[in-house]
Amino acid sequence: MKNKGKYKVGKVADFAKEKGWFFGQFATDELLKTDLVEVGWQKVANKNASPEDKHLHTSSVEINIVIAGDVTVTINGEKHELHKGDFYVIWPETILESFATSKDTEIIVIRAPSVNDKVVLHK
Repeated sequence: MKNKGKYKVGKVADFAKEKGWFFGQFATDELLKTDLVEVGWQKVANKNASPEDKHLHTSSVEINIVIAGDVTVTINGEKHELHKGDFYVIWPETILESFATSKDTEIIVIRAPSVNDKVVLHK
């Protein structure tokens, strides 16, 4: 890992805290810590949809880009089948109801701002 001035070069796996999140307000490395945006590279293989998936964010926007595999996501009651190169954007108060993946699925997730605004809606 190189640190020189105000930039950083490294491997995501070396800094990913949970589920691939490595950049945002939760980071312990000062050059990866900010409240402006969060970035995660998530390897989500063979995930089945679950009631625990249902949630919304009150103030942040989340962009999800499928970089490998397939994703099935239900947003505000509408089911979507996504493949490599597809994306979806979740604006505040939008309900993500379910999320499932095929084997070898990877997504890049960008969320701004980096705040703890997730509201879990399952009971």
